[in-house]
Amino acid sequence: MFAILSVDFDYFIHASAEERARFFLKGGEEIPRDQLSALWAEQYARYPELRGIGVVDEYYYLKAFLEGLAGDLWAFRQSDTHRAIKDLIDRIPRELPLRIVNIDFHHDYYHYFSGSDYCNCGNWLRRVMEERPHTAVKWIRRADSQICSLEGEVPFEHTTDLRCVFTERFDCLFMCRSPEWSPPHLSCMYEELVQAALKAPQDSWNQGDLWA
Repeated sequence: MFAILSVDFDYFIHASAEERARFFLKGGEEIPRDQLSALWAEQYARYPELRGIGVVDEYYYLKAFLEGLAGDLWAFRQSDTHRAIKDLIDRIPRELPLRIVNIDFHHDYYHYFSGSDYCNCGNWLRRVMEERPHTAVKWIRRADSQICSLEGEVPFEHTTDLRCVFTERFDCLFMCRSPEWSPPHLSCMYEELVQAALKAPQDSWNQGDLWA
């Protein structure tokens, strides 16, 4: 079985669902990248308390875990958007059993898409499970994460216990920043997570194509 650890930085932001709805940007990937800085500046001006938001303790637990990885990963990928994980998964042979552990504030099993936007940051996991119905999924969520889609509760294991991740072995690590939902003053914290992963032993890491 090929195991992927998927990490969305928005999980670690020390803000409730209510605070995110109030303080954070409205919209998602449809926001033009060149407008993000100006839009966040408006939010900081409107809500000065936004700058006081930090990260939850689980951030430091994961950082320590990443620094101690055993070096048996095939690959490490990072991106601004979670949709990029689908490109990685599409390179994995269909006959290879797949397991995804997703650390994320959102379940990413939503229905929404528009036009030719078949896969986006909010539905990539739904697309994977449609195409690979035998995929094993565990979602590490926050206590106030939304756990339902249009069909009801998401059809995969979910827990608020981040530490359960630390007993598992992974072949691939994927991380995304999600700048639409992550206040810019926390960008340095995301970069620290990336650097923690890069400090891990890398003898067997493949920074190029997984299956050329």
